[in-house]
Amino acid sequence: MHEEIEEMEEPRELNKFAEVNELEKVNDDGGIEPAATPPWQDKILDNCLSWLEDLQEEPVLAETEEQPDLYSFYEELCVLRNEFRKNSRRSHETFLQFGEHLGDFKGVMTSLAQRLDNLTKEQENTEFIARQGILLQIVEIHERMRRFDEKLKEMNAPPPRGHLAARPGLWERMLGRGKVSPRDKGKWKDHKKQIGQVNQADRQEKQDMWGHDAASCSHSVMDGFFLAMSHFDEFLAGEGVRCTPTTGAPFDPAVMIAVGVVATDTCPPHTVVEEISGGYLYGDHVLKLAKVTISKQKEP
Repeated sequence: MHEEIEEMEEPRELNKFAEVNELEKVNDDGGIEPAATPPWQDKILDNCLSWLEDLQEEPVLAETEEQPDLYSFYEELCVLRNEFRKNSRRSHETFLQFGEHLGDFKGVMTSLAQRLDNLTKEQENTEFIARQGILLQIVEIHERMRRFDEKLKEMNAPPPRGHLAARPGLWERMLGRGKVSPRDKGKWKDHKKQIGQVNQADRQEKQDMWGHDAASCSHSVMDGFFLAMSHFDEFLAGEGVRCTPTTGAPFDPAVMIAVGVVATDTCPPHTVVEEISGGYLYGDHVLKLAKVTISKQKEP
């Protein structure tokens, strides 16, 4: 069995020699000659040989007089460190100078802002002084109209007819009745005689007519006055003039004058309990001081 295996392996060895013989040839001396190469390989080989022949010798680098060593490297590091320190010092000085200049610039800006505020205040003061005279006259008129408005509101309902005939007052003065001048005393006496000659029915009819006319006239006058007062308030508000709050507010000597003191426990001391004359402000300026009555602590 072993002999059969060896016989089967012999053809394989022969095949190997056959493959070698295809690439190589044995010369007469028993040596092996290489097989012929393809033409393209020969061409590449010729080009490489010609390039090697034409290649010049590699230039030799000139050697330095002193070969670099660790000590010279350390020296260069020291020089670099010194330069870095100098640059850092210069940068620090530059930043210090910049900070100083920035502080000077901030001071200049602060001074300019203060100057601008002063100019604005001077302009406001100049405008206030220029308009103070006319505004004072306007607020005086407004104060009188406001007082008259308060009286009209108190007397919104007309008094009784008998009271109107017996006691001449505001309504009779508005209608042209009541007291007459000495010059018209004769006319008034004649008028009284004429009234006395009229019977009771005619007198009652005339009184009814006069009462109706008085009521109608008073309502018309009040409506017109209230309308004019509202326009006056709008005008003052548009000009920047406002009334000083007084009643119920703490006493402020900057905008008020105390003309009376009332001892009471209903409100804290130094509180305005009554306004005698109104005050007016124009922006932050005082046009007219308010006259008020203030409270004080009531003694036990």
